[in-house]
Amino acid sequence: MISKTMNSSKSNYSNYLVGAYERLSKEDDRRDESSSIESQKMIIESFAKFNDLKIIRHYSDDGFTGSNFNRPGFEQLKKDIEEGLINCVIVKDLSRLGRELYETGSYIEEYFLSKQVRFIAINDGYDSNVGDSMLGIRLSVNDLYLRDTSKKIRSSFDAKRKKGDYIGTYAKYGYMKDPNNPKHLIPDSNVSDVVVQIFEWLAEGVGTSTIAHRLTAMNIPIPSIYKKENRQYNQKEFNHGNGIWRPQTVKAIGSDQMYLGHMVQGRWKKLSYNSKKLIELPESQWVIVKNTHDPLVSQELFDKAQVTLNKSKKYRAKKEKKYLFQGLLKCKECGHNISIYRKKTKTGYSLSTECNYYSKYSKYGFCCSHRINYDLFEKDMLHFLRELGERFLVKFDDKKLLENSLRMKRVDEDRIQKKLLQIDKELEKNQNILSNLYEDRLNDVITVRQYSLMAKKYDEVLVSLEQQQEDLKHQLESLQDNHRSDEIKECKELIERFMKFEMPSNELMYQLIDRIEIDKDKNIEVFFKVDIGKYVDCIAENRSTNIQK
Repeated sequence: MISKTMNSSKSNYSNYLVGAYERLSKEDDRRDESSSIESQKMIIESFAKFNDLKIIRHYSDDGFTGSNFNRPGFEQLKKDIEEGLINCVIVKDLSRLGRELYETGSYIEEYFLSKQVRFIAINDGYDSNVGDSMLGIRLSVNDLYLRDTSKKIRSSFDAKRKKGDYIGTYAKYGYMKDPNNPKHLIPDSNVSDVVVQIFEWLAEGVGTSTIAHRLTAMNIPIPSIYKKENRQYNQKEFNHGNGIWRPQTVKAIGSDQMYLGHMVQGRWKKLSYNSKKLIELPESQWVIVKNTHDPLVSQELFDKAQVTLNKSKKYRAKKEKKYLFQGLLKCKECGHNISIYRKKTKTGYSLSTECNYYSKYSKYGFCCSHRINYDLFEKDMLHFLRELGERFLVKFDDKKLLENSLRMKRVDEDRIQKKLLQIDKELEKNQNILSNLYEDRLNDVITVRQYSLMAKKYDEVLVSLEQQQEDLKHQLESLQDNHRSDEIKECKELIERFMKFEMPSNELMYQLIDRIEIDKDKNIEVFFKVDIGKYVDCIAENRSTNIQK
């Protein structure tokens, strides 16, 4: 392959200053010697020597994924191109440059060309000065490899999490990786007492701000600086700020079940294989495995600490809540809070709602506004709740309610199973669309750019469907017969209190309602702390209502 490329045109290479680029990612099989950094260097150097090329510099990224170009070696390569130090880039093959379709194609077909930089991929026989009609196909294959690898890695990680293996790159503050088993955590004697001290102060009722001030005054390094000093991660990867302890850091430590000896993982999830955006999952979807490592604090101490943290939380919630249903509104699509805000109108001001996730990331096309007239919503919701309360009190019958509880459980199970079947069909449909898109790309029906944009869109749809699938499976697993007599009496007392007030308090709403979900079509579903619907005939059919703007 090399000799064929060089026989005809040695003279074509004489005026080029070469930047040799090598990359090896974590997902690559490191047992394959041909993929190693040193092997890539040897191949490129042999090619250069045979063609009388001068290599100015090697740029290497060892342990960096091909899904994005945020790599130190590649950044230096670009810098040297901008400064005119090199005008030719050589790689072993196209996958070493990158595996993500659109961005890799952009560098080859746009960036290098605009900078008058010749690009050569030796094993693929690609030379930008000659061109290659098969480039799109080669890049598509690399993109599919990355997509497939990402799924395999995710499945592997999920399996390890469920086993209780620690898969994080860096150990949790207070712990270190076991030298004999990096999947296992052991206490870090240098800072484990700091963690214990934080819990003890919280248990005594000391607030997070005060604790943060104390730790700073004691000159105790914040977790990121401590880890940097102990070479647990690269200094460049983190912004350490000014080294001052923050209340948020104290709170994060004080509420973390890892310190009880339980492995807590899977809190965050990528939107898709080629996206850097992460979404935080609800606690119900975290992977928690009990008693995987030595605890730093007892359950008793942990519980006392939570009392202080919860007091602070309740105080803030009480201080911030101004509207009857504030804090209870949730987006059906993404699960984030829906805020209530004042909106200027032609006649003055009105109250409206908006999904918090949409307000931050609407420019990326995530979620939708979920705007409704809050004043109208509150009025209609109160009417709905009073009607529901009247039905409950009229129909209150312990024996009948218990029967209805079991009936509603079966109804909910059937409903979830139907939704799961529907999602399975949608998943299959979108996977088929992706396969057809790939075939169209191979047959040059669509361009590389078109394929990338459409594939990205359907990838996001698949991620959303998979998330919905996981949520429903969790709901199915957690369905229980909560038909205890004390629960029914508590439910009756709450409703009687609610019915007494013309305008109930926000606090009472929090006792009665778990959340109110609003979907993109402005359908509204109420979830009660005690499921009223399962205790009353016909009421379950009225748990959802549609409130227009």
